[in-house]
Amino acid sequence: MAARQEVNHFAMRVHRMFGFIPNLLKISKPDEFSQLFSRIEKYETISDNMEIEIAKYLNKVSEGRLSLESKEQIRIMLREIAELESVADSCYNISRVINRKFQAKEKFTSEQLEHITHMFELCDKSITQMETVLNDPDHTVDPKISLYIEMEINNYRTQLKENNVIDINEQKYDYQTGVNYMDIIGDSEKIGDYAINIVEAHRQVKLTT
Repeated sequence: MAARQEVNHFAMRVHRMFGFIPNLLKISKPDEFSQLFSRIEKYETISDNMEIEIAKYLNKVSEGRLSLESKEQIRIMLREIAELESVADSCYNISRVINRKFQAKEKFTSEQLEHITHMFELCDKSITQMETVLNDPDHTVDPKISLYIEMEINNYRTQLKENNVIDINEQKYDYQTGVNYMDIIGDSEKIGDYAINIVEAHRQVKLTT
């Protein structure tokens, strides 16, 4: 029970970390940007430490005499924390791309910003639904809700990837801006993947193919 509470707290921390990222795109002052970027870096370190500490605790518990059900729960939680750390890694990767763009004084087009914002909204829905599943001890929440969000994220990523090639060819923006843009979209899509992996692990179901 204590470990489950820590895993859920870990999920909340990762969600909070993701919540900082959209603000990075809105900041124009270097000091403010640096402060928020440093905060995201700090959360990445915290996430690394939380994964290690929870894993150590679970491995220590597993050395005792446990029922098959308890052993299975430990295996599930170890999978969940690994995926949560992957979410944190993707959050950090996105923030690093935005930081590179900021330092180089490059700007996304208004259309790109609109697409990134929508993708972030979809990711937030995915993480929120993941947390809902983790905090649902009676398993009353339908895990397929997460699948529908995941499908929406994947379809949107594919659409943006195809449009990016066309936009570069039409010289709406340069190649490097397109690379940074797709890096953000790609890592955002990965967040959706990790979130649904956690839902699948927690509910012991296979939703994706």
